This record gives sequence, C-alpha cells and structure tokens, in this order.
Amino acid sequence: MTYDIGIGRCTEVADETVLVKLESVMVKRLSPKHPWQRSGTSLLRLNRNLCSSIRPLEPDQEVYLDRAALSKRSMAALDIAGNGATVSVDLRALLNDLNPQPSAGPQSKSRPGDRKQASR
Repeated sequence: MTYDIGIGRCTEVADETVLVKLESVMVKRLSPKHPWQRSGTSLLRLNRNLCSSIRPLEPDQEVYLDRAALSKRSMAALDIAGNGATVSVDLRALLNDLNPQPSAGPQSKSRPGDRKQASR
C-alpha cells in the first residue's frame, strides 16, 4: 500500500515543476547537516510528476508527494536560505524513518448506554 506525504505549501506551479515553501522539519530531513532556518524560509523546486495524483496541486495549499514515486532516485533543488542559491537533494531522504504502513483509522468509543445494555 502507498500513501502521500505532505511537505509544505505550494508557492508556484509551472508546466513541469513545483515550488514549495518547506517547514524546518522537512529541511532537516533533506539537509540534516545544515543549521536550522526559520520555518517557511526554505524553498524546494521539484518535478511535478512526483506529486500526488489523488491530491491536486493548488497555490497556497499543502503539496503532497506520491510515496511510491519517491522510492526511486528523485532529485530536487533546495534553496535553504530562500536567497536563490540552491543545492541538489535526493527526495528519498523524506522516507527515512517513516512507517510504510498507514496508521490505523480512528477507533469507535463506547458510550455509557452501550455498557448498561451489555451487562444485562
């Protein structure tokens, strides 16, 4: 089973690429040795075909990447300081330490009336 991974807010959608404003946790996964930056400073330019086919791209909305697409070598350009200077990163790093199975759905809660009927 596969699932999508949310990585940040969409700032630009072009024909073949997407520009995403990353949160610091995603920057840390992609470039662990780089010093912390303020959240929302770093930008990631990636190929549009890595994005989820289920959750469409919309400006200023969360960008979701297809987990299966990330399992292959998938490179992107990371602008850590938001100043236009980019470094190449392998997006497979986003998969590190992720559980490949989706979490269990919400559990139903018992109601007080249910317990009284069960004890009869």
